[in-house]
Amino acid sequence: MKKITFLSVLSLLVLGGCSKKNPAPSNSGHVGGVTTYAGNGTAGLQNGGAASAEFNLPVDMVTDIYGNIYISEQGNNDIRVITAAGQVITLAGTGTKGYKDGDAASAQFNDPEGLVIDDLGNLYVADAGNNVIRMIAPTGKVSTYAGNGTAGLHNGAAASAEFASPKGLTIDKQRNIYVADYSNNVIRKISSTGSVSTLAGSSAAGNANGTPESASFSGPTGLAIDNANNIYVAEAANGDIRQVSQGGQVSTFAGSLPNPVRVSADAASGNVYVSCTNNTIMKVDASGKSSVFAGNQTPGSVDGTLTTAEFSAPMGLIAFPQGQVLVADYGNSKIRVITP
Repeated sequence: MKKITFLSVLSLLVLGGCSKKNPAPSNSGHVGGVTTYAGNGTAGLQNGGAASAEFNLPVDMVTDIYGNIYISEQGNNDIRVITAAGQVITLAGTGTKGYKDGDAASAQFNDPEGLVIDDLGNLYVADAGNNVIRMIAPTGKVSTYAGNGTAGLHNGAAASAEFASPKGLTIDKQRNIYVADYSNNVIRKISSTGSVSTLAGSSAAGNANGTPESASFSGPTGLAIDNANNIYVAEAANGDIRQVSQGGQVSTFAGSLPNPVRVSADAASGNVYVSCTNNTIMKVDASGKSSVFAGNQTPGSVDGTLTTAEFSAPMGLIAFPQGQVLVADYGNSKIRVITP
């Protein structure tokens, strides 16, 4: 892979222009259905135009205000970007598994998963294999934001806190970050001042609703937040989407889902979109009613209508206010777009 400086990466990232605000991706002129947005389907690490680029097991995604889309890759152990101009670049990581802070080009990750970005342009990464939360600053410097690298459940100052395979992330408008602490079966909170606490969950695997201390989760993987600061939690083991209030009160938002792994909330409509292990994307409306949004359960890589399209282990989602949903199609090493 040809190395590029972070300044050249930065110049590509601002091509979207300051006038854009989370623009939805194009679906190549189709009125509705599923199309491939980026990736040629070959698992690899190839930058360039979206159609010819190669990804390797993309897990999660987030977009900035300019329309750049950031992607965590389990197979490449790096963070990639699809710029607003449609170019795929490597933002951070060497492609080799490890744990190294520093310049973006030399930094290393180990099974990066959840992504969020704050209003200052800092990108946060749930570095699951290293049991920490990393931060990529706009300058390109990669640092450890929270966690000491030891797998455990310890609250307090960010530098001494312990996580165990953190997966999903979400962030509120006050820059508090919430973590689906997978192996600890809890939802953690990293305050904007750098203090780590447990928002909800008792650490023992379960499916109990109620107060923060009495509620239980089982392997939470995906998080999303709505305009009222309610947090949605995807749990494959329990087959549901849970809702956590800012006070930590836990309830079931939608149940009997086919092993949900990632979730995204559309603030404009109140709908929540869920990727499931049966190769479908589900839609849950504001009342908690669920339906199949796209996919026919058959594993594959077929573009087409909402009901004939095929996915392979879909994971990370971005729901756009315009109604489109972007999907990290993990098993196909592609990024797909759904237009209703």
